[in-house]
Amino acid sequence: MKKTEFCESRGISEKQFNSWENNELDKNYYKAYEKRYSQVYSNNMLWSAKENTSHVLECIKNYKISKKSKILDLGCGEGRDAICLLNDGYNVMAVDYSHTVIEKCKELSNYKYNKSFKQFDLINDKMNCKFDFIYSIAVLHMFVLDEHRNKFLSFIREHLKKEGICLICVLGDGEREYVSNINEAFKDIKRTVMNNNTELEIATTSCKIVNWEQLEYEILKNDLKIDKKWISNSIPEFDNSMCVVVKRGDL
Repeated sequence: MKKTEFCESRGISEKQFNSWENNELDKNYYKAYEKRYSQVYSNNMLWSAKENTSHVLECIKNYKISKKSKILDLGCGEGRDAICLLNDGYNVMAVDYSHTVIEKCKELSNYKYNKSFKQFDLINDKMNCKFDFIYSIAVLHMFVLDEHRNKFLSFIREHLKKEGICLICVLGDGEREYVSNINEAFKDIKRTVMNNNTELEIATTSCKIVNWEQLEYEILKNDLKIDKKWISNSIPEFDNSMCVVVKRGDL
């Protein structure tokens, strides 16, 4: 898609597009998720639904991930999937950018797994280990700038073991496209808290939804290959999600 067509389809000017590409905007936009969690918790609520992501357990079964396998929950949020696996004896490290939500994970797990939850910024931080299974539920669409989306996917590539797999589930129906204004990520608006359908004034945050063609392009560009893909309506909180199981592209 040409730049002009891209801008027209999203209702933005080419000047705005160029400013994004030239890195003139604040690249801390994704940190607005820390603000959102803090706002929700200050109102004595949780943000996310409590249901586990069924596709995580399906991948563990179908790809024969054992309890000795090294598992990474990338962008764990309130830890609903990580805590479930930890309670079942799996070897899980769960990370999220938000320090506030990591502390909430420890609280929600009755402080049994403190060493398994870690604040981590994949855009700027480094990790010196590889995993048999990485899963990331509803995270990639938080990243708007191409360099951040590529960083997310290259991080997965760099941290998969040779025969490792990664499950990525991201908001989208495979056709519709949307991108938020990252300048407004920290702006407070009325939003519905997914855990209990209560409306609060909280951070807008950020979102970029791409179609199948773009998602597959991004995956392949970062030396990953798709083993399986599908549209799911069973991801908690979302009507439609694009799901892929990827492996390293050098195999």
